Amino acid sequence: MSAILTLKDHVYNYISDKINSGELKANEKINEKEVMDALNISRTPVREALIQLAAEGFIHNVPRKGFLVKLIDEKKIREVYSLLGVLDGYAASISCSKLTDRDYRSMEMLVYGMDKAISDGDYSDYHSLQVEFHDIYINKCENEELIRMIHQLKNFFIKEENSDGSQETTDIFLRTNREHEKILELFRQKNIPELENYLRTVHWHPIHAHFDTVG
Repeated sequence: MSAILTLKDHVYNYISDKINSGELKANEKINEKEVMDALNISRTPVREALIQLAAEGFIHNVPRKGFLVKLIDEKKIREVYSLLGVLDGYAASISCSKLTDRDYRSMEMLVYGMDKAISDGDYSDYHSLQVEFHDIYINKCENEELIRMIHQLKNFFIKEENSDGSQETTDIFLRTNREHEKILELFRQKNIPELENYLRTVHWHPIHAHFDTVG
């Protein structure tokens, strides 16, 4: 079961994607009319999304200037990683008993696919596959607000992975995918306490933030 997105959510995701991709940069004004035209919607959901983004600290409302993109510092990124660890771990704890053998096989194939993507240097494919891997169990938790929170935080802070071609960077991708294998193993064992702890303290440890997130 996937969360049903409201118009405000679509605007939120649209703006976060623009920031994530670098189209909207720090201190750049968000043009509300352009957003309305791009999504063919009224001003109300745009304003609602902007107010939410401002309340969450991702943009700020400057008098006589409008909403500007905030510069996200390393402290903020690490805080969000810690929060994602808690939320993702909680989603996993809820969905653990709901996953089927078919889900396990799908996750296993995604792990294989990520290894191949790394070997081929196709990091765009790797990104898509790892999103799909996590979404299998996140969506199974059937908690719409939790799903929405996780996806919105990821949209802002988790960028599509790129490689500088170095062995060190490749090793980081491979190590992360071994973590995916461990996550799958814990799901199969239905070891909820260790699964939740592993996601929180290992997979989403803030030490990874400098590599995976938008700087």
